[in-house]
Amino acid sequence: MNNNPFLSIITINYNNAPELEKTLLSVFHQLYTDFEYIVIDGGSTDESLSIIKKHKKQITYYTSEPDTGIFNAMNRGIDVAKGAYLLFLNSGDVLTSSNALSDFINHEKFKGDIIYGDYKFKSGEKIYPDTLYPSYFMRSSLPHQSTLFKKDVFKKMGGYDETYKIISDRAFYLKCFLSDQFQFTHVKYFLTLFDMEGVSNNDDYRKKKIEEDERMFKSEYGVFYEECKRSLFLEQELKKAQRKTLQGILKRIKIKLKKLWVLRHW
Repeated sequence: MNNNPFLSIITINYNNAPELEKTLLSVFHQLYTDFEYIVIDGGSTDESLSIIKKHKKQITYYTSEPDTGIFNAMNRGIDVAKGAYLLFLNSGDVLTSSNALSDFINHEKFKGDIIYGDYKFKSGEKIYPDTLYPSYFMRSSLPHQSTLFKKDVFKKMGGYDETYKIISDRAFYLKCFLSDQFQFTHVKYFLTLFDMEGVSNNDDYRKKKIEEDERMFKSEYGVFYEECKRSLFLEQELKKAQRKTLQGILKRIKIKLKKLWVLRHW
């Protein structure tokens, strides 16, 4: 494994100027320097373009023109990317420290085609499992802002499906997983601070997201759709039973105390 793979960091943005600058600065402050930086702006009408131009010497490639949505913008970034690995750090997301990229890439478990880490957010954190299974993607997804994809993954699978406006990243992970062509590896490291204000976490889009999820599940799982749905149901029932045990109650208390601590010291 090359200890210093060349990265393409891709940031997409639309009318999010204050948060965009935070993202840019978190990239510029990285001690790891073997990367190009690509910024795809959707023709913003706020101060976004001015901010991009202010930092243009540190940006490898940028464009500002109308697009048809999040995943159209991400695909545009993929098209111009030259890195061995791609990281999608959308406007509002930031790397956790100046050491984040170097720590992640030099981690002993950094290997494979789709290498995913963990993330923090304002009121807590999320740690992902080491082992994935088909029905996992019915319950959750993986963190695009904390994942390094080999460029070859997109060469083999194509880009994001733009018919999905909200969940195309989840669909892409699932499609890659079910293809059985790629090694998924979890690096237990908080790579990013995730902006929870994105479209996928917006209540106004919840109905659309549910509709897209169902369409995607039926398309990708095919004849195994009902089997995976049943597997997810059994998993949820097991968790409900575990929550009623003394161990489950103590675990919930511990999680609540941890969240209170994080909020108090934020």
